[in-house]
Amino acid sequence: MSYHFFVHSVLLMAALSYTTTSFAQTMPFTTATLRSIREVRQQSLGTIVYVAGRVTVAGELGSQVHIQDGTAGIAVFDQAFSRGVALGDSVEVSGPLAEFGASAGAPGTGLLQISGTALARVLFRIIPSARVIPVPREVPLSNVHGAAAEVLEGEILRISGVRFLDTTTFRGSTNYLITDGSTTAQVRIHASTNLINQRIPRGTLSLVSVLGQFQGTYQLFPRSLADLGLRLTVHPADTIAKERTFDVTTWNLRWFGRPFDNDGITRLGPADSLLQFRNVLRVLDSIDADLYALQEISNTPLFLRILDSLPRYGALIAGFNPPRPEFVPQRTAYLFKRSIIDTIRSAMVLTSTQFASGRFPLHLEFDATVQGARRRIHAFNIHAKAGSTQRDYDLRTTDAQNLYDFLTTNYPTQNILLMGDFNDSPVASIVQGLPTPYLPFVRDTARYRFVTASLARQGLSSFASGGMIDHIVVSDELAPAVLAGGERVEAPFAYITNFTTTTTDHFPVTARLFLDRITRTVAQHQSSWHTVRVFPTPAYDMVYVRYSVPQSGLYIVRVYNTVGVSVYEHRFYGVSGEDYIHDIALQNLPSGAYMCMIVCPDGTIQAHTIAVRK
Repeated sequence: MSYHFFVHSVLLMAALSYTTTSFAQTMPFTTATLRSIREVRQQSLGTIVYVAGRVTVAGELGSQVHIQDGTAGIAVFDQAFSRGVALGDSVEVSGPLAEFGASAGAPGTGLLQISGTALARVLFRIIPSARVIPVPREVPLSNVHGAAAEVLEGEILRISGVRFLDTTTFRGSTNYLITDGSTTAQVRIHASTNLINQRIPRGTLSLVSVLGQFQGTYQLFPRSLADLGLRLTVHPADTIAKERTFDVTTWNLRWFGRPFDNDGITRLGPADSLLQFRNVLRVLDSIDADLYALQEISNTPLFLRILDSLPRYGALIAGFNPPRPEFVPQRTAYLFKRSIIDTIRSAMVLTSTQFASGRFPLHLEFDATVQGARRRIHAFNIHAKAGSTQRDYDLRTTDAQNLYDFLTTNYPTQNILLMGDFNDSPVASIVQGLPTPYLPFVRDTARYRFVTASLARQGLSSFASGGMIDHIVVSDELAPAVLAGGERVEAPFAYITNFTTTTTDHFPVTARLFLDRITRTVAQHQSSWHTVRVFPTPAYDMVYVRYSVPQSGLYIVRVYNTVGVSVYEHRFYGVSGEDYIHDIALQNLPSGAYMCMIVCPDGTIQAHTIAVRK
């Protein structure tokens, strides 16, 4: 008996022993018969099976988990299971046998897995015991083809003496070829692994991966950098203290807070909105940018709860009326660090055009202060038209030209920061064979610098399925301030399990600026009062809301408690250019956190937290 088989046989027997002693007095876990995974792999599709083993793939490949015993391995596709287990866990699993990715009319050409249905869901339990990660089975590359591969499908393997034919950069949801000099095989990079945007190693290596199959082709799935003998590289900009720079990040949050369309059936965002919220919160707190430009906010109340957990930030949310009332809105928003940024005014621009079907650019004028250097900046947050058809490309091209003309005409000498989901690359369009739709910005090197074009040229991706489509552009006034090499695609998938399925399919993109290198400072002719400023905080019996009105129209000042109940509201007609201050009595409010919101006539919302102490 081989050592590999012996170890897993012992683990399986331990699992069986635990089952018979600890669950004897409870309701049966499943009516199916417990079998070895090798036996189960011989059963007909649709059969309810029951297996025990150790977890070899947890959340590294999204919701696809793998377990194995001393006889074989098998995949389990279930979101609750993938979120609940860790590598090396001893588990019992029951559910219908299914196949993923088989060719039409050709059973046996896809990945065999245990996967729930509407009538029979996946059941599982974790057996309390020490975690033991099975040792990969050492096999030659030739064994991942044909009949030998079918026996190994679902197992964790080690293949030595191989090299990648491509030596650029790993992209998510992409296939790569490896060779041992005589045989080739396909390596699939899953969008949830920390391999994304890492350099493909040169030379021979020992590859650890789980073996899968898609439409008759066997694929090797490495789980992480460690499976290639690599470690996450230290970003060069990390040697510069964060306190010295003004850090900006753009991030698309994928239908934030809206799992389904209005029909309640069509999938939009991640299934669990509260889990998405917690993951987004963790990423925002980890990156700790001074200014975030965010896209696809589809649940404003849930979004504003971020301020309860991260009170160092204020928020500005775009007003947006979908082109058709049945459409779920996708709003853009800013989060800004209140210790760094004083907002001046905000507005949506290009509203007379068809920009991105009504997702108009959101302008925020603000003063930023870092280490005594105070500079006036105009930020523009965009969410461009998506899609890879000719029509999509044409619409992006028109919008890009309109945006270029607008900025160049109206802000010829101002400090401009353009951020967002561009839905295309500045190097070459995602529509094959066509130039980037952002040629006006790319060509005008005297006026603009496409900071993140360098990431696209490196072959990096900001989108899980591939493509560098989230970007940061600065005007020539800001160009000297950019930290060279400081631009980066953040890697939250390294610490968020199942990131692309539970959080978003975009990765945050960051750039860093030295404010003291910007020659144009605060415009002295502007009002020194700010769009919204709440003080003092913490407050005791009175808080003041001070702001200047950017446009004439109806304004609403509201204060909400932590459960969303309005405790104060004031409506008034504001006159453009006028300054206002409101005092809000707090004597009857208990201690705690409150949300102050200013709703502008165009629907934009500024929000700040108020801490009340008694």
